Amino acid sequence: MSTPVFEPGLYYAITVRDNNEACRNFGETFDVNPFYSNDGVHCYVQCGICGQLMEILTATLLDPQPEFS
Repeated sequence: MSTPVFEPGLYYAITVRDNNEACRNFGETFDVNPFYSNDGVHCYVQCGICGQLMEILTATLLDPQPEFS
C-alpha cells in the first residue's frame, strides 16, 4: 500500500479503496472531500462497514483551502 504524502494541517480531496475481501465494499472506491491531513503522518480512512483501513489512492490539495468558522 503506497500512501500519498500529506502536508500537515491542510485539506485534500482523496480517493480511497476498500481492499478487505470479506467486506461487501471490497474493491469499491470512494471520494472523500474534504479530507483533513491532521499531522501529515497519521492520515487514515476507515470503512464504515467492516472497520478496516482503506487504501488512499489519490490526494489532491484543495486550492483554495476551505474556511470553517
